[in-house]
Amino acid sequence: MQRFEWTDALSTGVPMIDSQHRELIAATNEIGEALERGNGTNAIKKLLVFLKFYAEWHFGNEETCAAKHSCPMAGVNEAAHRKFIDTFGKLHDQYRQSDASEEVALQIYNELCEWLVSHILKIDTQIGACIKESMAKQA
Repeated sequence: MQRFEWTDALSTGVPMIDSQHRELIAATNEIGEALERGNGTNAIKKLLVFLKFYAEWHFGNEETCAAKHSCPMAGVNEAAHRKFIDTFGKLHDQYRQSDASEEVALQIYNELCEWLVSHILKIDTQIGACIKESMAKQA
């Protein structure tokens, strides 16, 4: 099972955003470990609660920061967040309808892993660079 480690490549350079990303990575690793042990069902339930919190809290913080600093990627970031919420809402429904199947739990885990790497590396690092540049100009 894939395990994520925090590396400099994932850093946006914005401590608040990086801290929240570390939290998501830790939760993702917990899911992978639970699936390996064969008790992914309980872990997925926790992950779905976490994702709801994460979507409301982290995405809001990140979008507010990007807008405040007039980041060109702000719209792309918001669209990616909406897509994430939609995708995982559908997977959550599928999970509930499957009576919490391990197969669906694995699908959720794989989707999260793919999204996590792609989003942080392709979008969030650009948002972070914009925020850092804007803050340097303000200093």
